[in-house]
Amino acid sequence: MRLAALAVALTLSTAVARAEVPPPSPPSVTTVAPPEPRAVTWPVTITVQALIGTEPQGNRGNPVAFGVAGEILWRARVGGMIALLSRSGLPLLPVRVGEVTLPSLGDRISFPIAVVGRPFAPIGERHRDRWWGRLLHGIGLSAGLTVENLRTSDQNQTVVGLHLGASADVPLWGGPMQGGVALRLFGRLVVAPEVTLERDQTQMVFEPGTAGQFLVGFSYTP
Repeated sequence: MRLAALAVALTLSTAVARAEVPPPSPPSVTTVAPPEPRAVTWPVTITVQALIGTEPQGNRGNPVAFGVAGEILWRARVGGMIALLSRSGLPLLPVRVGEVTLPSLGDRISFPIAVVGRPFAPIGERHRDRWWGRLLHGIGLSAGLTVENLRTSDQNQTVVGLHLGASADVPLWGGPMQGGVALRLFGRLVVAPEVTLERDQTQMVFEPGTAGQFLVGFSYTP
């Protein structure tokens, strides 16, 4: 009888002990977030552009301007730019407004070198997952020097002036940090010495000291 009672007590104590043991916890799984896409050369970004537009000259017409440009930026914020731009001239024919004969325009070849900054880049970085954030990040300002070669078929003159520019990259795919393709809107102001060519001809060529160019094209960041 005592043996039976002892066996029952041992059985009950073993069952209670088993009930009190917590079940083993499942193995912990560490979730690793995928890395954010970045430009190939990050934290440096390299951007190339192909541009076409015009240089308004009032009564003398709106000659075509075109060219290529490139930017190297640190973290898509600040850096430098270089460009090679050209503007077609007007034929050496009398340009008349009423009784006044206006001088013609020669060809212009521009070689600007400038510092570039993107003032809204911090906001764009915080909202880089949104289209409007990438648009803000792509707004840039530039200032520097430009070498301007003004020429006709017979004469040419080279001057150094001031370059001021503003640009906006409208994202089409990707963004300034991720790399991609954008629609580039670019405007520049050239302030340089006035140039007069073909002085001994009936129709002179005159380049004003201030000129503006408005261009549009595509921008690519690998």
